[in-house]
Amino acid sequence: MFRATLQNMNTHLYEELEHLSSAEKRSLGEALIVSAGSEASAPLITEAQRTELRSRLAYHRANPGEPGVTFLQLKKKFLSTSR
Repeated sequence: MFRATLQNMNTHLYEELEHLSSAEKRSLGEALIVSAGSEASAPLITEAQRTELRSRLAYHRANPGEPGVTFLQLKKKFLSTSR
């Protein structure tokens, strides 16, 4: 199963991996695991975006009666400006 997955990804890459020694394969595997772990722990938003969201939430809480924008309105706006 794993071999078929690798072959489907990229035949050249699979052939290169086949020629690695056991130690090289182990080292590559460990590096891939570390890489995947660091990507998974990366923040989904930047600190600037987090600050902006907190500011908007604070404004909304201070002004709860002020009308907002619905998701559908926002979607329509983005779709109309992206063309």
